[in-house]
Amino acid sequence: MAAELRAQREAAREAARSQGLPYASVLDLGIRWSAGAPMPHLFNSSNRTMVLFYRHVPRPDWDGSWATMVDPREPAPAALGLIEFIRPHSVRFGGPNDEALHGHPLSDHGLEPYEAHEVHNSQWIAEAERINSVHPAHQGGWHDRMRHYILSFHDDTLECLAHDVRVEQFECPFPEAVARVARLLLA
Repeated sequence: MAAELRAQREAAREAARSQGLPYASVLDLGIRWSAGAPMPHLFNSSNRTMVLFYRHVPRPDWDGSWATMVDPREPAPAALGLIEFIRPHSVRFGGPNDEALHGHPLSDHGLEPYEAHEVHNSQWIAEAERINSVHPAHQGGWHDRMRHYILSFHDDTLECLAHDVRVEQFECPFPEAVARVARLLLA
């Protein structure tokens, strides 16, 4: 069933691509977040955008019959990930969650739960460029320079227009990671 679903999503991506429509392709950032409780925290300023989350840690003893409660105030070290969007332009964070992701406009064009994506033929980039076109120093070609990212988490979806991403993995207590990210925002 999983292979059939993957084949359907790939066919939908190819159909959208061939028609010049927006579509989402899965982006391997070399990091995976927890599907259960990644608890993404967005940190955003006028020139920095970062998201901190709990990474996926495989548990060979897990049989699906129990869940681990996560408390970000816990002082014990945790497996964490940080994605920084390089030269961000705009960010959206909130819904849909994984149960409503099929309502997202790109759900039939390759968007998958619990994955990082790049959106090709992005309408959001086109809209942002149209808005900026009134600026006297506007330079066109935003689709060549800017990327539209989507990170689909369990309870949230993050979308960002940026030029690139940087990924970091570390283990420390969540409050320590929050302080670290706050220092990065002020740097």
